Amino acid sequence: MKSKGKFLYSVFYLMVLLAVTGCSGKLSVQAKSDQGADIQFSASVGKVISSTLASLSSSIAGGKYSGGSQNLFSASEIKKAFNGSDFTNVSVTSPSSDSLDLSASIPAASKQTHATGGIRASDIVNCTSNKMVLQFSPTSLQKLSADLPKDTKAYLDMFMAPAFTGEKMDASEYKMLIASIYGDQIAAELEKAQITVSLSCPKGKKISSTSLPTGAKVTSSTATFDLPLMEFLTLSGTKSYSISW
Repeated sequence: MKSKGKFLYSVFYLMVLLAVTGCSGKLSVQAKSDQGADIQFSASVGKVISSTLASLSSSIAGGKYSGGSQNLFSASEIKKAFNGSDFTNVSVTSPSSDSLDLSASIPAASKQTHATGGIRASDIVNCTSNKMVLQFSPTSLQKLSADLPKDTKAYLDMFMAPAFTGEKMDASEYKMLIASIYGDQIAAELEKAQITVSLSCPKGKKISSTSLPTGAKVTSSTATFDLPLMEFLTLSGTKSYSISW
């Protein structure tokens, strides 16, 4: 992959790992006064899918995986993907064989110079002087997936997530598809997995308004909500979440 595409691929790579491993993860984005943002991400894989993914890894790697303490997440490889990107202060660790912690910063949209498939970071996380928007769409996900390395793309192909394939399918239909191929336990872990998202305004500011899912919790400076993984995998239209201050 060309270096100009690395910065967004790196974040998307984490989304893919989250999507195909059935993780429950946490994504925190804090807006900054210079219209940039700080990002923190953590994920932990479900036991059943962890075992299944190890088996899939063996198939994708041509049988090279031998089990044991092999990490599902390669902290060094993920961090390397950020080289020559718009991201700064990148830290990636894998506390255990099936968990990942990442933190990084991105500059204001006007200072972002790298793109993948015509998509920039600001098309997913965009900050202005008084608002931050987190946005996902099938179009952006599919454009980004086209640039994934062969091995990572193979995971997507195996899980046939509608948000990436373009096929129209609701969550219940997708669960039935996964159950028919990988079994009920895998489908159940995917169904219960979720991403907990936190959006925070710049330090010293207070949230004045929001556009968030029902059930979101809002304090003076942070809004938190849960995004079911199945909802992300079967995304059929643009989803936007925002806070203003």
